[in-house]
Amino acid sequence: MPTDGDRPEGKETGSGASGGEDANSSSSENVEKTEALDPLAQPPLVRKPVPRPAGADEPEADAEGSVGSDKAAGRKAAQKTAVKKKVPSSGASGDPEASKPPKAKGRFLGFLGLLAGLAGLGVAGYLYYLLIYLDPDAPVRARLQSLELATESSERTLADLLQSQDRALADFAAEQERRQQASAEQVLEAVNRVATQAPPSRREWKIAEVAYLLRIANHRVLMERDAAGALVLLRAADEILKDLDDFALYAVRARLADEILSLENVESNDIQGLFLRLEAVKTELRTQHVKLPNFDAPAAPEESDAGFWRALADQLGGYLRFRRFEGESVRPLLAPEEEAYLELNLRLMLERAQLAALRREQVVFEQSLQTAANWIATYLDDTEPGVLRSLEELDALSRVQLDVPLPDVSGSLSALKDLGEA
Repeated sequence: MPTDGDRPEGKETGSGASGGEDANSSSSENVEKTEALDPLAQPPLVRKPVPRPAGADEPEADAEGSVGSDKAAGRKAAQKTAVKKKVPSSGASGDPEASKPPKAKGRFLGFLGLLAGLAGLGVAGYLYYLLIYLDPDAPVRARLQSLELATESSERTLADLLQSQDRALADFAAEQERRQQASAEQVLEAVNRVATQAPPSRREWKIAEVAYLLRIANHRVLMERDAAGALVLLRAADEILKDLDDFALYAVRARLADEILSLENVESNDIQGLFLRLEAVKTELRTQHVKLPNFDAPAAPEESDAGFWRALADQLGGYLRFRRFEGESVRPLLAPEEEAYLELNLRLMLERAQLAALRREQVVFEQSLQTAANWIATYLDDTEPGVLRSLEELDALSRVQLDVPLPDVSGSLSALKDLGEA
C-alpha cells in the first residue's frame, strides 16, 4: 500500500488524487475483510489527520492539490461506505500507522471470549462429571432400594406369620373341639354303661374286700415289717372267703393257710410297746441324782507316848489320803452345773433308740441302749432304786431282736389275680 513518504516528488497532484482513491478503496476492502474474518473485532477508530510540519519539502501548490484530491476521494469513500462504517483516509496524514486497521484490541477481546467459552465448557464438563458420571446419589438410591426390598420382605414375612397363626389357631380350635366331642362321647358312654349295668353282687363285693385286705397285709410285711398286723389282716381275709363257700377260691385259701402259719411262727415284736418302755425310762431318769463324793471319817488316833514329831505326822496324814486302783480307770465326778448336760445326752440317746426301733435297725438300737446304760452306771447314783430299775429295763430291751426275717405273704394275692377276681 503506497504512503505519502513513497510518492515521487514530480507527480504530486495527479498521483495524490489517484493514490487517495486507491488508498480509500484498499482501506475499505481491508475493513470489509477484517470484519468478515473477525466477527468480534471492534469498529475502527476515526483519527483526525495529523497536521504536517511547516518546514516540509513539498510545495504549497502540490499540498493544496493533494488536499483537494484527498477531500474528493474521502467524499467518494464516504458515499460507498456510508452503510457500513467510516474509515479515515490513509493518504490524509503522513503517519504510516494511521493507515493500518485497529486489529490488536479486537483480537484480544476475541481471545478473552475464547478463554471464557473454554472455561464455561470446562465447568460444564466438570459438572457433568460430578452429577452424571460419578452419580453421588447412587448410594442413596441403592440404600433406598434395599430398604424398600427389606420392607417388602418384612411385609411378606409378617403376612406369612399371620397366615400361619390363623392356621394354627384354626387347627387348635378344631383339635379342642374334637377332644371335647370325644370326652363328651366317653362320658355319655360311661353314663349309659352305668345306667344299663346291674349293681355288683354280694360275691363281687366280698372278693374286692379280700383283695384289699391282702394288699394291706403285704404292705405291713414289706414296708413296716409288722408281722402281727399282717397276721390279723390275713385271718380276716380267710374268714371272708370261708363265708363265701366257693370252691373256685380253694387255691387262694390254701395259700392263705400257709402264710398265716408262717407268720404265727415269727416271734412278734411289739414296736409300740418298745417305744413306750423307752419313754418310761426317760421319765424315770428325770428324778435321779448324780453320784456324790464319799468321805470316810478318819480313825481316832491311839494314845501313845510318841513324841512331838510323831503326833505332827499323824495329824498331817489325816488331811491326805493315797489309794491305789489296779486295772481301773478313774473318772472325775460331774460338777453340779454339768448335771443338766448329762440329762440332755441321756434323753437324746434314748430317743435315738426309739427311732431305731421304729426303723427296725438292730445295730443302732443296741448301740444306743448300751451307751445310755454306761452313762447311767458311771454318773448316776447306783444306790437309788430308780437307777437300778432303769439299768434292768435297758438290759432287757437290748435283748430284743428287731430284724427278724419275715415270710413272703404275696402268694394268696397272686392266686386271686390268676383267677381273675382281683
